[in-house]
Amino acid sequence: MARKQSNEARMTLYRLVGLSSNDAAIREKYRDSNDDSYHYSHKTVSVGDTEAVLYWGTVERDRASWTTTVNGLTKEDLKVGNITASAVLVIPQADADEEMSDAESDDNSDSEGDGNEEPLFSAWAITFGMGFQMLEQHYIDPGFGRRVAIRCATPDGLNALSKTTLDERPQMVRSTIPSGGTLRRFGFEELGDLVTRLVAEGHVEGIGDPKKPMKVRGADSLNIPLSKSPKPLLENLDQITTVLDKEPASPELAALEHLSLVKDPVAKERLDYSLIKAIGDKSDQVALSYPYEIIDDFGQVGSFKIIGTRQRDPYDYLPAIDDLLDPIREEDDEEQRLKRLDRLSVILYKSSDDTDVGSPKIPIKKWLTFQTTIDGKRYFLQNNRWYVMDSEYVETVQRQVENIFDRGTYFDNLPDWPIYEIPNDKDTEKKANAELEYNKAIAKKLNGLCLDQQLIRPKGSAAGIEACDVLLPNGVFVHVKHVSSSAPASHLLAQSLVATDLLRTDEDAQRLLREKIKSIGGNLDDYETKPRRVVIVMAKNDEPITAKSLFTFTKINLVRHEQQLASMDVKLNIAPVVRKKQPK
Repeated sequence: MARKQSNEARMTLYRLVGLSSNDAAIREKYRDSNDDSYHYSHKTVSVGDTEAVLYWGTVERDRASWTTTVNGLTKEDLKVGNITASAVLVIPQADADEEMSDAESDDNSDSEGDGNEEPLFSAWAITFGMGFQMLEQHYIDPGFGRRVAIRCATPDGLNALSKTTLDERPQMVRSTIPSGGTLRRFGFEELGDLVTRLVAEGHVEGIGDPKKPMKVRGADSLNIPLSKSPKPLLENLDQITTVLDKEPASPELAALEHLSLVKDPVAKERLDYSLIKAIGDKSDQVALSYPYEIIDDFGQVGSFKIIGTRQRDPYDYLPAIDDLLDPIREEDDEEQRLKRLDRLSVILYKSSDDTDVGSPKIPIKKWLTFQTTIDGKRYFLQNNRWYVMDSEYVETVQRQVENIFDRGTYFDNLPDWPIYEIPNDKDTEKKANAELEYNKAIAKKLNGLCLDQQLIRPKGSAAGIEACDVLLPNGVFVHVKHVSSSAPASHLLAQSLVATDLLRTDEDAQRLLREKIKSIGGNLDDYETKPRRVVIVMAKNDEPITAKSLFTFTKINLVRHEQQLASMDVKLNIAPVVRKKQPK
């Protein structure tokens, strides 16, 4: 018996928001190109009783780009071209002007005009072939397909997940479980993991076989079977709109919506101006965030230059916050400051001059962290990217951070961390070893051992690690750092977690730590080599760090690390201390 032909076909669907016309959905090069290789057309069409616009065309190349490489390898001059075909069907969304969200309206509220513009509307875009390349990215509703998948997926039927883990070294991971699984099986962490793509079994009423789940692929676009007939297709689109109004399919899947990468150019520009204003106001919400992933790869840093300024000679070591921001503040207005922010970059050198090979140019924004609230939403800048959190997520993180701080510091009366005023701000041995001297003071006061700069090198470890800065009896490992911003705080947390995990599980690391304790005069009977408690000492100039004053990014890391330490049966305490200036 012949197989019954399906009236559905898998299609890729985008939602476009803030459009002033159908043509705005299509990139200009595909509408009006002077390149003879581009052949594109468009036509008003009807999809059922709805007027839509179809854009289609080809890009023709006389020679494929790889023929040059073939010629270089073989001396054979291949005359092989290719044709790329694409199409986009733009269908206005029913009642789009009424359905546009407050966020979409806000994103377009600052557009210039004389007050006679066409009303903004939303639309569906179904792409064929390479049609997705034709879409103007500004109007794509970010995460639309992911939101649909979250609302229609079977909670234990997830097949593939792509995520970015926010950290001082962001990781991008794609995982697949062909037989399906829950979110937790993918190693998803509610705090700090941003899911960008989701593939799952799911149901959408009126689409597909109601007795059989269909595969739903959700990212910025949605890929599911849709009807090949006009009227049922419009009904499918209405059903997808209904899905968007629903709650997530489970509380576990709801966690995927707590954190989002900001992609909309208008929203990002608004946030950039918020950053520029804070820089001009010298707000303490703008802080230094070392791009450790570049610094660590580069190795020893002796000096730096800020490219885009009149600076000729390199400055010593790594830049301070004002080294980066003062050149921006020199500009008179915010628009010029924003242009300079986008233009400036940092180059690192291995020595005190610029004769050694420099690092790549590192944009200034990679060195900054900033957080702000706009229209009730919390945004933060990290690693040159903007992120937004929902309010419930922010409150959840804050409560958990307060619970950690409420445990107390574990020990009382830590000494203040002295800041010595150095004449002419010259680098001296006392200034360079300030952290070591402070760790020695803690060790003396608490009857512990100072292990700062005392590295152990377990087998299989690419580099040496510090077990901790100060080791106390009863398995208490103390980690200390001056925390001026989110990045060093997160770096401190990461270092403590790596050391703790290694010492809890690696017998070779424990042996090396025993040897280190013995070599510096410690009594092995007094100290344990497997951490039972980790105390994080965070130092800040002039005032102590609080659960409220921590940067949002650091709060996420703190809660995540606390959960991982708890899984190892290790307790965590935070001990804020103050750095105070001392007489010369």
